[in-house]
Amino acid sequence: MDRFDEGLRCQDVHAGLRNVDPNSGTLEPLMDTQMIGMAASVAALIRGQEVIDNAHALRAVAAEQLDVNQFAFDPVILALEELGFVEGVQRSGGKVTRFTENVPYYDDLYTRLGEAWQNRRPSETEEQMVRLVDYLADGPVPQEEVAGKVGLDSAALPQLLEVGERSELVKRIQVPDGDVLYSPFFGFENPQVIAELIRDHGSDQLAEAFALVRSEQGLPVGNAQPLLQDAIARGLLLAPAVKRPDGTVQPFAALPYTLDRDLLRGRKPVLEKAMAVLACLRCGQHFGGTTDLPAHALVDVIDKLLDPARGFLRPHSSHERQYRLIHAAGLVAFDPDPMPGGTWVQPRFINTPDNREALQIARDLITFGEQLAGRVGDEQARQALALGQPFTAPMQTMHRTRAKAPVSPKQWQRVVDAALGRGRAR
Repeated sequence: MDRFDEGLRCQDVHAGLRNVDPNSGTLEPLMDTQMIGMAASVAALIRGQEVIDNAHALRAVAAEQLDVNQFAFDPVILALEELGFVEGVQRSGGKVTRFTENVPYYDDLYTRLGEAWQNRRPSETEEQMVRLVDYLADGPVPQEEVAGKVGLDSAALPQLLEVGERSELVKRIQVPDGDVLYSPFFGFENPQVIAELIRDHGSDQLAEAFALVRSEQGLPVGNAQPLLQDAIARGLLLAPAVKRPDGTVQPFAALPYTLDRDLLRGRKPVLEKAMAVLACLRCGQHFGGTTDLPAHALVDVIDKLLDPARGFLRPHSSHERQYRLIHAAGLVAFDPDPMPGGTWVQPRFINTPDNREALQIARDLITFGEQLAGRVGDEQARQALALGQPFTAPMQTMHRTRAKAPVSPKQWQRVVDAALGRGRAR
């Protein structure tokens, strides 16, 4: 593996370990990988923001959105400081309070994180886990062939698979010829391949289910769509989620098959921000309360934020709650109310290259195949994100969906058989 892939997969391993009890002793052999993965996640969150004046607020956001707990935050910033990704770190009482970010673009970011991971002298378990996730992200492999193809210690494979499956980094499907293993990153990084496999080899029901997603990117998935629920649980379908006001974790399935490979793989933090916007907007459309909002109201939110002459929404009493999601994702800041004596906040777009691209991706996914007409006012735009609920990344949505009754593996038999031929040749 090259250093870029190592840095990227450290972040992916952290994404999976977020599904495991952070106090579990089974994570100790992976602590250096987890640390570098946390550093990658924080770096992606702050890139382009220049000065972080309130590290206390960032600490809370990192804990809530990235599972970088409050005790790991300062060591993560120290790791970023050692890499030169943050500078001028100020501390008070031993805690980081302020710093300047200097995070490079993704190619250099992951390469240098991979070097930092190697400098920590990762354990053999860590090296094998990173290799396993990277290999299985290219396609399914029969379990009996995994150790030989990936270059793993066959005696250590059971422990790797135990941690890998608990964290959802490794998925298993039982077929008549034996168990097949793959990583959900195979589906997340290759939506075009998944769409082709379903179209060419899936059952009519599977093809129809995936066609629904293609017709509405960010399709809300419920109990009436067991095939889509099962695809999410198996890590074959990208599905960020938002917690609805009634406490239900609502997945929104997406199949962004038109996006370039680099965005799906090496710049996944940008895509995850776009997915956060997409899920939140679709939730406002389908679960917004008394009035469901049309698609052009969703796009209007994005247009107002992207407008270089504006870039903000007018203050409202509910903004601080309603826009918490994209605030936590680092897409907007809460400016003070400009009205004399005002106590509300004014959401202002944080104009970074990553954030602009994320909003544009979300806009393109929403408008795919639609003709827009007209514009709506701030009040409708405000309602489109009127949720104030936590966002769940696709890896965590997959974990939460797994409790649903699975569809018979026979539904996936021909798809898996076809996918087996798409893995990397060694």
